Amino acid sequence: MKATINRRTFMKGAAGIGGGLALSSFAGVLGVSAAEGGDDVQTILNLAATAETLAVTVYYSAITARTFDLEPADVVYLKFALDSEQQHLDFLNANGGATLTDKFFVPGNVLSDAALFVQVLTQAETAFIGAYLAATRRFADLGNPRLAATAAQVACVEAQHLALARDIGGLVPNNISLALPVYFNVSDAVPTLAPFLQGANGFIGPVSYPGKDKVKTALGGVKADSIPPFTSAY
Repeated sequence: MKATINRRTFMKGAAGIGGGLALSSFAGVLGVSAAEGGDDVQTILNLAATAETLAVTVYYSAITARTFDLEPADVVYLKFALDSEQQHLDFLNANGGATLTDKFFVPGNVLSDAALFVQVLTQAETAFIGAYLAATRRFADLGNPRLAATAAQVACVEAQHLALARDIGGLVPNNISLALPVYFNVSDAVPTLAPFLQGANGFIGPVSYPGKDKVKTALGGVKADSIPPFTSAY
């Protein structure tokens, strides 16, 4: 990954993973579009819950089904990431978010090719960060600063995951001065994630969200510190 990246470069790279489907219209994927003036709160919560369900599924699969080797410390880091993604999903579900699908598609070699795994994970985390930044902007625009700050909390953690993914791939983990603002609305992220939601050339699936019980087993006692969301801290 280049040290300096712009929105066009990111979208081109994301499209490459999905064989071009990453730039398709999101209306044909989930029937979701930004309301006039921007996403409403329910749309943001639903899309965030869907993204977190995907994230849990990817991290769980990497921990339990990959065929390439990782350093033991990296496996532990992935487990912490898995638990934090599950905690994000739990928060969203508890606050009215509804996952739009719990079945996903992934590149066929993502669990056997370490380089591809790092590429997919870095681009996915960049998309998640961008989506939560867009959510922060939109919640503030809607006059809900507590939800805005909570979305920023999640973006901070997703940025940790991006740094971890880059480090696993032998890349400088802290290569940017600001997180990449690739989306204005959260719904703008759906085309980027379209291949994971509907499949694409070279993708396999569907792969189902494992559920909390299997996630707990995969964690093996590892647990990320539970931090109160801004919505309940103040």
